[in-house]
Amino acid sequence: MASPLTQTLVVQKTDEADEAGLVIPVRLVKPDGTPFAEGVATVSWDSITGKPATFTPPAPTASARGGVLQQAAEAQLAASADSAAIIAKVNATLTKLKAAGILA
Repeated sequence: MASPLTQTLVVQKTDEADEAGLVIPVRLVKPDGTPFAEGVATVSWDSITGKPATFTPPAPTASARGGVLQQAAEAQLAASADSAAIIAKVNATLTKLKAAGILA
């Protein structure tokens, strides 16, 4: 069975299309046809169930993720580094960022 299509709707502040006619205003209604009320629903922290005890990820190590994998230290460049050393350092840093999953 095919999945239902999902349409992203953006609620505009006006009822008019933009100058190019590309933005189509949207009105949100409840299933019974009554207008969806504007405003923000508030939820108290205590009413949320199944929440984790902490939001702090574990400390990363070389083999266990803690948000990212910890990479080996990368020494700073000397102020007198030539372009070849700078290129090598940038490439080493990019390789580590890719290994950590931060870059594709």
